[in-house]
Amino acid sequence: PTGAMGNITGGYIAKLMGIPIGKLCTAVNTNDISHRVISKGEFHRRRIQTTLSDAINIEVPYNFERIAFYATGCNHDLIKKWMTTMEETQQLTLENEWLLRLQKDFYSARVTDDEMCSALRKVYDTLQYVADPHTAVAMAAVEKLGYEFTRDPTEDNNNGMIPMVLIATASPCKFQHAVEIALGKDGWKDWEENSFPTRARETLQKKEDEPYHYPK
Repeated sequence: PTGAMGNITGGYIAKLMGIPIGKLCTAVNTNDISHRVISKGEFHRRRIQTTLSDAINIEVPYNFERIAFYATGCNHDLIKKWMTTMEETQQLTLENEWLLRLQKDFYSARVTDDEMCSALRKVYDTLQYVADPHTAVAMAAVEKLGYEFTRDPTEDNNNGMIPMVLIATASPCKFQHAVEIALGKDGWKDWEENSFPTRARETLQKKEDEPYHYPK
């Protein structure tokens, strides 16, 4: 799941250092600037939309500057020009040469709330795993990009498939509202009773400290 593009930048740097990584996949919700720049070369600011995966609601992912720096062969002058254009106009459109260069290493997919909830339910039904809404965005994007993460990799008909790593970014215990929308109140209750993280439960049971007033 992609917000400010920090994790995907780290993955890109690791690939450039020699780790055998294929495509780096950015999964976004309807706040899709990362998807638009990878798919169309349009790094254009838009107003934030409310989503169930609100931690990746990002207008302008600041780490894209780092990705662009390495993708252009550390071209300082070009990146300065691009970022100045973005700052002054709120829009940067990549030339086709640089769009194709970006697409050599990156895939992207845009996921709606309905698609995210559908992926969360599918993983719950097939793997008995409850994801947080941001991880579920990545799960939905994975299938849009042609991967099949819910199939058993030991099956004969999966031989030769390229391994895929999906990054789970948070615990569903922080996102009851989104999980209840996807799985219903009974689904949330079942998970809460049987799988809620012990340390999180202990934290919720503690008495909250009174706020301290600092005198002037």
